[in-house]
Formats: sequence, C-alpha cells, structure tokens
Amino acid sequence: MAVTNLLDQSERHSESSIHEISKTKIGFIVILFLLSLTSFVLQTEFTSQAYKLKFSEPILLLTVTHGSWWILWPLQIISISLWRTINKKIRDDKIVKKIGGSGIDVGSGQYQRLNSTSDLLSDQENHQQQGQEVPVQKISMYLYFKKAIIKQFHNVYHTAILIYESNVNHDRTTKHLNQLIDSNVHISNSTSIIDVLNSFFKTPAIKYICFKTFLITCVLTIAGFTWYGAMSMTYAADVTAIYNCSAFTAYAFAIPLLNEKFSWLKVNSVIIAIIGVFIVSYSSSSDIGEGKDQNTENPYPYRFWGNIIIFIGAILYGYYEVLYKKYLCIPAHLSKIITPRRQSTFANFVMGIIGAFTLIILVTLIIFLQVFHIHKFNFFDYGDNTKTIWLYISGSIVSNLLFSASFLSLMALTSPVLSSVSSLLTIFVIGIVEWVVFGNALDLQQLIGDFFVIIGFVLLTIASWKEISEGNEDDDVEAVSTYSYAMSTDGNTNH
Repeated sequence: MAVTNLLDQSERHSESSIHEISKTKIGFIVILFLLSLTSFVLQTEFTSQAYKLKFSEPILLLTVTHGSWWILWPLQIISISLWRTINKKIRDDKIVKKIGGSGIDVGSGQYQRLNSTSDLLSDQENHQQQGQEVPVQKISMYLYFKKAIIKQFHNVYHTAILIYESNVNHDRTTKHLNQLIDSNVHISNSTSIIDVLNSFFKTPAIKYICFKTFLITCVLTIAGFTWYGAMSMTYAADVTAIYNCSAFTAYAFAIPLLNEKFSWLKVNSVIIAIIGVFIVSYSSSSDIGEGKDQNTENPYPYRFWGNIIIFIGAILYGYYEVLYKKYLCIPAHLSKIITPRRQSTFANFVMGIIGAFTLIILVTLIIFLQVFHIHKFNFFDYGDNTKTIWLYISGSIVSNLLFSASFLSLMALTSPVLSSVSSLLTIFVIGIVEWVVFGNALDLQQLIGDFFVIIGFVLLTIASWKEISEGNEDDDVEAVSTYSYAMSTDGNTNH
C-alpha cells in the first residue's frame, strides 16, 4: 500500500482559512438548490397527473421511485471512472506524441503519466511535486478504468471512517486524520473489484453506515408512503402545504438531536414561510385549479383523513432529515474542512444504500400482500390511460431521483432546516407552472403567500449564512481524509 505523506492540517491550513467564505461550497449549494426546486415541482405535477387518470397504487409508486435510488451510486462510479479514463487517454496521447516527436520509440502500448489530475497519488507524484521528472509507465485502459472504480470505494470508505469514529468512538479531532483512518481496518487494495467489495462491506465503518441507513430508510419509507397515499385522498395543495410543515418539525428535532442552538430568527423565518405556504395552498386560484368550489362531485371524499396522514408524514419526514444529518453526514467539527465534492459523493453513496433497502422492503411487502390476497395491485390495467399513466410515473421517477440526490447533498452541506425551508419555495414555482401551463390565474392572496415564503427563506438564509458559506476551497484538505493508491500498482494485498 503506497501512502502519501501528508502534512499536519495545522501546517497546511491556518485556522483563519477554514473560516473563510468558500465560493465552491456556495456554488454547490446554489446548483443543488435550483436542481431540487425544479425536480420537486416536476415530481409533484407528474404524480398529480397520474392520480387524476385514476392511478391508485401509492405503495407501487413509492417502490418504483424511492426504490430506483440504488442506481445512483453505480451510475456515479461508472461515469466518474469513464471521465477519468478518457481524460487519461487524452493526456497520454499528448505525452506519446511529444515523446515520439523527440525520436524515442514508445511502441504501441498505452502510457500513463501519474500526476495530480488522476487523483491517484504515488511516490512518483512526490517527485513531481518537488519539480522532478515523472516517469511514464505502460498501463492498459481497462486496468486504469478498474482502478478508478476501486479508488472510489476507498474514498467513500475513508469518509465513512470519519463518521464512524465521530459517532461511535466520539472522536472530535480535526488533526492527523490520516492517522485516524490508518487506525481502522483497511479494505483490499487488489485490482479485483469483487475482492474490494467483499472487504468494503465487512468493515466496521461500512457496517455501521448500513445499519443506520436501514433504520433511517424505515422512517423515510413510512413518511414517503404518507405522501403518495395522501395524494390519492386529498388535494395536491393540501399535501404540499402540510408536507412542508416538515421544516418546522425538522427544526424541533434538530435542537435536541443536533444540538442546534435555539434562534428566534430561525423559528420566525420557518413560521413565516409555512404561513405563506398555507395562504398559497388555500387561495381561490388553487381551489379553482383543483376543482374546488365547483358544482361537481367531490373528487376527494376522504380529504380529512388524507390531511391527517400527510401531517404524520410531515413529522416523520422532519425526523428522517435530522437522523440523516446526525448519523450519515460528515460531523459538524469536520464539515468545514472536508470539501463539498466529497460530502456530495458520500451523500450519493448513502442514497444508493437507501434505495436498495427500500426496494427490498417494499418488494417484499408487495409480494406478501399479493400472494395472500390482502391487496391486488393494479400494475397495467388502466385502459386507454395505461401508457399515459406510466409515462407520468416515469417522469416522477426521474424527477424524484434528481430531487432526492440534490436534497440529500444539500442537507449534507447545510442543515435539515434550511433544506426544508428552501423546498417551501416549490409552492411558488408550482403556482407559476400551473399559471403558465394550465392557465390557473395568480390572485392577490396567492401572491401574498408567495411573498411570505420568500421572506421566510431570506430570513433563514441570513440566520444560517455562517454555516452555508464557511468551508475550505483547497482539495489538499481532502487528501487528509484519504489515502492515495498508485494506479500502476497491481498488488493483491489485503489489509
């Protein structure tokens, strides 16, 4: 195992630099916020349209949406590995061309120049950092691609160690993180992905992450079911308004579980935003858009019970957000020195595990209900609307995948309270979409509600600006939390 010598954190970064404004972190947060906002609106509209066409299987819908999360981490691994391999090929072609132009016979093989851009450091890189010539080594594209995949397992594992040590062993150190990682079990450094996977899931840190993820998945699954169930029993406006009360329950749970300091500014901002959501949801334009106050048959006779269900879901969803932040995110004492990219990458890994557990739980439930004739699921028997319904469901799946990925990353980088309040802005965007697409007019009451939501979000952003903006720009800090293995090494050593 080739381990890069790392300077102490105190030598690399002064205490003042950690508290500087991180433009990279702010950029990540803005992009994730816009993505979560857009995707949540799309998911709400797709789901609402499917239900209007008489789709009535909330368990099935929850299964195909939340259950699809498992695909995100493999997609991330493959895409990043391909990107690194393609970049390596481009760099190698330039190097080979340069060497060939000097009259040196380089043969027909592929060559790798181990440099900092590969993110796979070795002794050769130490030479390069000291201004010395870096040797060019022969290596196949396939082997490089495999090791790029393996490298990502190491990166995720080292992040998991930091969370494990903080939550289980109560380690609050911010220095010598390389020694902290070294004190834990090492996963395989073999070129075999299977060997790496086996050792990866046998480590105490990953077992801890998986166990906590399973518990949190159970809470999320129940909360998610209330959303899909309520959508079939009550108006989308009711669901949106009550569901977004999770911002308040998240703050209530964050105080005892995350040691969040009580702030009247934060409390008032959350209350103002929620009031705005209720004003918008029950405005006259929303009523007309939902078919309320019209001389037609009541489309939702169980509206009261639907609202009760989504209220319980709002409590559970706020609880889920705080549990996720407490047990599956970089601990607070390290959040400013671990780069946003690493935190978002780990959030995608956790999301993949949540998706796998969700799929197992709900598929088991569906089989049980179907086999024992407790409930017969209607998969494709919707007449002429079947194709249209599943097109809407497909849109809901993609939208939910994007929303959940961006939302979990947003929580990892900020706080559950800010993430929840930011999602309240969806009520404003939904109003705009329904005005433009469906012709639902925006009245004065709805505009007043939108104003309340925006004011609440701005106030909370001001109150949370320190935790939003503080962070470290330098990827060298990321090196403290990861070992670096040379891509050219073909060892089969298990540690």
